[in-house]
Amino acid sequence: MVKVAVIRNLATGEYARQYMESCIAEGRAMGFIVDSFNLSGDDEYCRRHILQIAAADYDGFILSLRGAGPVYNSLLPEIDKRIKIVTFDGLPQENDIRKDASFGVSCTSQDDAGLAEISLNALIDRFAAPVRLISIVARPGIPPMDRRNVVYERYIREGRVIETARISPQNFVYARSGIREALINVLAEFPPGTVDAIWAPYDEFAKGCFDVLDETGRREIKLVSIDISNNIFKLMLDHADQWIASATTDPSIAGVVNMRLLAAKLAGESPPAAHVFRAQLVETSMINHSVSMANIALHIPGWPSHEGLIEYPWMALLKDGAAGRGGR
Repeated sequence: MVKVAVIRNLATGEYARQYMESCIAEGRAMGFIVDSFNLSGDDEYCRRHILQIAAADYDGFILSLRGAGPVYNSLLPEIDKRIKIVTFDGLPQENDIRKDASFGVSCTSQDDAGLAEISLNALIDRFAAPVRLISIVARPGIPPMDRRNVVYERYIREGRVIETARISPQNFVYARSGIREALINVLAEFPPGTVDAIWAPYDEFAKGCFDVLDETGRREIKLVSIDISNNIFKLMLDHADQWIASATTDPSIAGVVNMRLLAAKLAGESPPAAHVFRAQLVETSMINHSVSMANIALHIPGWPSHEGLIEYPWMALLKDGAAGRGGR
């Protein structure tokens, strides 16, 4: 019996929830025992806790950890090499394709540069450049956010956007409420006509921003976000004049791909060492109230619903066997 631990130490949000759910469902469909762990602690706490999990006879790990560089560097040498490892949105940019073959780690991530570019370009296309922005920027040390911020800083240097204000939440776990409190104070300093839009590169950031724009009646300020979910669809459509687009990858396909990569490694196959999930822009004008995460590929041209989806014949056999046993 195969035992898998899906371990996450990044902020929660709807994208993360969808990723976790699809990852777990894919593993259980193949008959694996899949346990999930949402850690919420500093790097050292996280490292110690993962080592405790590793002692519980798991065959594979799927890891998504913040502060990833130091954690992985100290963690991997201490994990029994029989445990196969796949990472998602964890390793910092310089280690996206890990060279350390002795650990055999497969790395996946979102195209964070692409997410930042297409979301910012949606604003630039809407306004005459440069766009006057309030930006929400996470503190350094969270690899996906760091990669998105690199692009944002480049757009500032190139004069494509003007940063009127920057908000950095102190607590990433409670980002929505933290953004709400900070943005209310910031908006008071900018009368109508002085800010074009808000760039929110994470779904919980976007929700906090929207809460404030709605409460304060600042409908002249547009919003562009990163990440998608059924709830984001509803908010975009209910306020189509304000929430103009969201850039995203497919969270469900990310979960499935990560679990299949791990299954392939456990089976002795040689799956890809790395995969980057392609960014896609969802404009509010593209969707309607019949669109959901279940049918989005039917509505968004080029939706990346199968990219990176490896398939081996034995995977179907595993699923047939698990279904015959009533699932796990």
